[in-house]
Amino acid sequence: MSYIEGMKHIALIASLVATPLWAQESSEKPDGWDLLQEGGRLLLEDLMDDLSPLLEDLQGLMVDLNSYEPPVILPNGDILIRRKPDAPEYTPPPVEDEDAIDL
Repeated sequence: MSYIEGMKHIALIASLVATPLWAQESSEKPDGWDLLQEGGRLLLEDLMDDLSPLLEDLQGLMVDLNSYEPPVILPNGDILIRRKPDAPEYTPPPVEDEDAIDL
């Protein structure tokens, strides 16, 4: 599921859960309303469980972006992205599968 599709699902479920479909003055809920709310809650919980690793990766990326200065475009079109002088030493991520690297 792509990021955009996931966000569309979140918006749809949030609108269904947050806005009543019937304008009623009594406190009685229509048949099946509780099931719809419970299904929406379960769907959102499952979606958050699926998205939490992606959000953690994004948070790690944002920390890494703070180690760099804004890009500089040179007259010849080259783009320089310099590390800040006080940035921590860069350590590449570990390689998960040694056999995947073919030298």
